[in-house]
Amino acid sequence: MNDIQIIASSSYLPKTQISNRFFNEKFNLPEDWIKRRTGIETRYFAKDESIIELGVKVATKLINENKIDKEIIDGIIVATTSTNRLMPGISFEIQKSLNIENCMCIDILAGCSGFINALDIARKYIALNELTNVLVIGIEKISDFLNFEDINTSIILGDGAGALLLTSSKNKKVYYSNIESFGKDNEILTCNSNEKLYMNGRNVYKFAVNKTTNNILETLNKANLLKKDIEYFILHQSNSRIIDSIYEKLDISKDKTYTNLAKVRKYFLCKHSDCYRWNE
Repeated sequence: MNDIQIIASSSYLPKTQISNRFFNEKFNLPEDWIKRRTGIETRYFAKDESIIELGVKVATKLINENKIDKEIIDGIIVATTSTNRLMPGISFEIQKSLNIENCMCIDILAGCSGFINALDIARKYIALNELTNVLVIGIEKISDFLNFEDINTSIILGDGAGALLLTSSKNKKVYYSNIESFGKDNEILTCNSNEKLYMNGRNVYKFAVNKTTNNILETLNKANLLKKDIEYFILHQSNSRIIDSIYEKLDISKDKTYTNLAKVRKYFLCKHSDCYRWNE
């Protein structure tokens, strides 16, 4: 079986930025209320961009920035939960836009873990020598599904896209996955087509902290590794309280942790008037 390596990466954020000030006034919140509870200062919404455009832009950016010959791409796997498109899939639209002839395309829906699932699927295709260079893309346009009267969801979710290009490697690489699903907990985070997203924040917090902590320990055990063997722990960038609680439970020092939750949302702070122009 072949090992894999990452040869290129990229990300794309929409242009429209919504600062905490918009939500502070909408919900009559203290100035630092959102930041203290989530770590977020600004989120990005794709006001004039479709989810397909987000995918095409991040894929094009990856190819151009890394000087990739697009013809080497023989697989595109897209993970998203925020689309009403049934067919053709977003991966097919990206293939069409990039004008790649011989390429397998798959869309998957797996919630917050979608990108990790897509990465794992790509790895298996490469390991079995069925594909060689797979473009894995995670895209969300959650703003289409937000209830802006719901403080539990509207203040923390946004839009964006990220991409990796994986290829086979002749050098031995360490790769272990430990993907689990818990159908009995489905009701804590739901969104039906043409409806708004619902989240039980308290239960999501408990689920994320407990299940992620256990999963990390189980994965390390499978790989016969210790926490001290890991250079960086990179978690799903959902909420700073969740992330900090997981690191605390694992007793991981801050110099071995990485988060871009605050950084991504602080590239540019939108002007107050811009927020209201978007709202209109």
